[in-house]
Amino acid sequence: MATIYDLAKALGVSQTTVANALKGKSNVSVETRRRVLEYAQKVGYRPNVLARALTQRRTLTLAFMLPTIANPFYPEIAEEIECIARKHNYQVVFCNTHNDGELGRQYLDRLVSRWVDGVIVMGLSMNLADLEAQFQQSLPIVLCDWQENEQSAIIPQVSVDFKLAGQLAARHLLTLGHRRMAIIVDLPLQTLRFEGFRLTLEEAGLQLAPEMIQQGNSELASGYSAAQRLFALEHPPTAIFAANDWMAIGAMEAAYDMGLQVPRDVSIIGLDDIVVSAHMRPPLTTIAISKQQLAKAATELLLKQLNKIEDIASSVLVPPTLLPRPSTTVPPVDGEKQNA
Repeated sequence: MATIYDLAKALGVSQTTVANALKGKSNVSVETRRRVLEYAQKVGYRPNVLARALTQRRTLTLAFMLPTIANPFYPEIAEEIECIARKHNYQVVFCNTHNDGELGRQYLDRLVSRWVDGVIVMGLSMNLADLEAQFQQSLPIVLCDWQENEQSAIIPQVSVDFKLAGQLAARHLLTLGHRRMAIIVDLPLQTLRFEGFRLTLEEAGLQLAPEMIQQGNSELASGYSAAQRLFALEHPPTAIFAANDWMAIGAMEAAYDMGLQVPRDVSIIGLDDIVVSAHMRPPLTTIAISKQQLAKAATELLLKQLNKIEDIASSVLVPPTLLPRPSTTVPPVDGEKQNA
């Protein structure tokens, strides 16, 4: 690849003249600039962006670390962040850590060594202590949708009001008339949505029985298995709140495989509003999380750090909203559940 030195030598001018001509500076004659541009095009010259970036101590590259691309929620956030970053002339490097803290540490070390300007990290991508160590060494970082059972005292964070999300799910099912409800939840990572759901039921005079609390791991298969256990109970729930859409879809599949109809026999509600949820049969009722708001808030917090703006929020809370769809309805009358 041709360099400025090669262009200067071939044209018999200084490297400074070539650089100024390429930048369009007025201290280079029109004829000299024409010669430089024509020859640069002829030999396929491209500016060394990396060298220039290292000189300026900025590469216009951001990193986005996510725990998994298997759950559609994370790629939807990634797409929003990439779109917003591009508007600010940044490119984005994506790192999928597979929920592996050690792999996350390796990625972070590589990103730092490659002069990435800043990093947005989503929950479970890596260990918080490793992130805080890099943040204290002046690497701009933003936590986005970090796990609910862990907070950073120093790194700016964009979170969802998950306690409200759990409350919204419970209120929706209560309004429909459900009294025998269950939850599939990834504890302790989804503590706030669990507490919001449980406390709202208690305020309505209902206790969430231990057998109605089923552990999941945020994946579709765990929602399927947890729902099977619930349907096998002597008195199964008339409604299930799965603490993310992926587990809710697994629960819907389990219902169908056991001869139950959603929502005639059991209502199911999720949380996230991933794209596929609206295309289920029936479409899934969910507590919607605005991917655009999350991505916008996280990217703006990171850009403010990069631009040395001191007065920035330490945390931003994104509100969830109820999105009713046909997967929830009034509970069946006792004795009217039908098996196909």
